[in-house]
Amino acid sequence: MERDERSRHRRFGTLFVLALIIGVEEAFAADAAGSAEAAGASALPSVVLRAVRDAAEKLSSPACREVFSDFRDAEGNLLQKKLDALEVSGADYLGWARFFDGQGKSICESREILAATNPGSRVIFVCTAQFSLVAHREPGLAAALIIHEELHSLGLGERPPDSKAITAQVIARCGK
Repeated sequence: MERDERSRHRRFGTLFVLALIIGVEEAFAADAAGSAEAAGASALPSVVLRAVRDAAEKLSSPACREVFSDFRDAEGNLLQKKLDALEVSGADYLGWARFFDGQGKSICESREILAATNPGSRVIFVCTAQFSLVAHREPGLAAALIIHEELHSLGLGERPPDSKAITAQVIARCGK
C-alpha cells in the first residue's frame, strides 16, 4: 500500500515537472513567434512543411523509430526513454516541435547550417533559404534533417556524435 502511494506521488511529481517544462517551452515558443512576427517573418515555405510531414511519415516505420534507441542525451538516457516517459511516439513528438523561420538570425548566417535547435528545446529554427534548396533537390534528405533536429530537441548533443554522423544514422534507419 505504501509502495503504491509513493509510486503515485512520483508519477504526480513527474507530471507536474513535465507540465512545468512544457509551459516554459510554450512561453519560449511564443516569445520566438512574437519576435518572428515583429521581424515581419512570413509563414514557413511549403517545402519546409512538406519535409516535416515526410519526416512524420518516415517515423511511422518501425525501422525508422529505432533511431531513438541509437542516441542518448547528456545524462546517458536513450532518447526512446524520453519518448516513453512522455507516452508519445516520435511522430507525435515531432508534432509538439515548433518550427520557425531562422532567416536573419545569426545561426543562419552560415550557408552550411540548414536548421538548428538547442538540446532539449522544442523550438527549431529552419534556415529557409538554404533548407529550401536542399529540400527541392532531395526531399528525403530534408525529412532526415528534420528528424535530426528532433533528436536534438529530445536532448541529443553534438560532438560526439558530429552532425554528419547523426544524419547518416537517420538515413540508415529511415531512408532518404
